[in-house]
Amino acid sequence: MFISQTTIDNINDLIKRFFQHNRTWDNFLGFSNIEWALHNFNGVFHGGLAHLYPLMADICSDMLLDFNVAPKYGTTEADFRTYEDIEDFFLVNIEEHKATYDAICKARKDAIDNGDINIAMEVDKLLRMFNKFIAQAILLKDKAEVYGDNLWAFDAYAQQFYILDNIKEELEND
Repeated sequence: MFISQTTIDNINDLIKRFFQHNRTWDNFLGFSNIEWALHNFNGVFHGGLAHLYPLMADICSDMLLDFNVAPKYGTTEADFRTYEDIEDFFLVNIEEHKATYDAICKARKDAIDNGDINIAMEVDKLLRMFNKFIAQAILLKDKAEVYGDNLWAFDAYAQQFYILDNIKEELEND
């Protein structure tokens, strides 16, 4: 076997986390579209962000498949959360991205510690891509603070807040 069980478990955890991000965003986008009429925001970030998380999970799956290991798709948790305002969601989003960042870093460290350099190199690429998701999360939180209760303007300018074009293209063409 070319990959330690610890590394396999860590990569499977990342797969689950990326699908959970997708579920979190799908829930929020549905809620915000109905609760605050953020139709334009929904249009930009549903396909432009929520749908990218499963593609990140695919990268993790491919890491395992390349070494003849079947990925395990863990159960994601149901998400029925509601939010008082958009800033509440973006703070939750930052926290969830921080947890995933920590999990990616752990996967990298454990892969190196276990001699799984082949996977560590792939995790490095994954982390570079995920850094852009973190930047997007921070920008959205900041924009939500700036726009405050002016949800009309926040919705109208949503496309200008979207910074994942290059990542989206890379993921969709992979």
